[in-house]
Amino acid sequence: MDRTELAEKLFDEFDKNRDGVLSRGEFKELVECLFGRYGHQTSSEIFTQFDANHDNRISKDELIDLLIEYQL
Repeated sequence: MDRTELAEKLFDEFDKNRDGVLSRGEFKELVECLFGRYGHQTSSEIFTQFDANHDNRISKDELIDLLIEYQL
């Protein structure tokens, strides 16, 4: 599975309301799943870093960038 496929699966799993973006709350759940307690403490920082267009949401493309940055 490549990063794009992984991002799509993660995105679909954590986009609870199916609006096509991850809210801060949805993103926090995803980061905690990936990084455990460390993720809980830094999810806000990670969100801000990868919300490239500053719309307060994470798109699939932004999630792919995150997976590449953290080498997941």
